[in-house]
Amino acid sequence: MKTNMSITSRIITVLFFSMMLITVTAQQRDETSPPPKSEFQQATPHFIPQPPQPPMGVESPEPPPPLLPGIPDLLPEQKEKIQQTNLKQLKAVTPLRNQIREKSARLNTLLTTQPVNLKETDQIADEIGQLRASILKLRIKHNQELRAILTPDQQIIFDAKPKPFLGKKEAFKKRR
Repeated sequence: MKTNMSITSRIITVLFFSMMLITVTAQQRDETSPPPKSEFQQATPHFIPQPPQPPMGVESPEPPPPLLPGIPDLLPEQKEKIQQTNLKQLKAVTPLRNQIREKSARLNTLLTTQPVNLKETDQIADEIGQLRASILKLRIKHNQELRAILTPDQQIIFDAKPKPFLGKKEAFKKRR
C-alpha cells in the first residue's frame, strides 16, 4: 500500500513539474515572438528609414566635447591655447593623483592589519592631504590661466559657472 502511494505521489510530482516546464517555455516563446499584427497593419506596411549603421568594429566619429562648455564665440586661437593649457594641467596633476592612489592603497593595507600602526597611518593621511592641497593649488592656477585666455565677456560667463574643485558643483546641483 505504501509503495503504491509513494509511486503515485512521485508520478503526480513529475507530471506537475513537467506541466510547469511546458508552461514556462511556452510563455518564453510568446515573449520573444513579435506581437500579432492587426488587419490594418498587415495591409499597409510601414517603412521607417533607419540611419545607416557603421560596419561592425568601426565606431562612428563623434564630435569632441567642447573645451569650455557654455562659453560662446571661442576663436580658434583660444581653443588652441585652452587645449595646450588643459594638456599641461593634466601632465602636472596625473602623477599627484597616482601618488594619492598609491598612498590610499597603503593606508587601506595598514588599516586592515592587526594591530593598526596609528603613527604610520597618521603620516600617510598627512601626505595624502598635502598631495590634495597641491592638486587644488594647480587647479586654481589652471583656472586663472584659462580665464586669462578669454575675452572680458567670456570671463563673465566663465566666472558665473560653478567650479567643481571649490565644492560649488554640489551646491549648484542641489538648487536645481
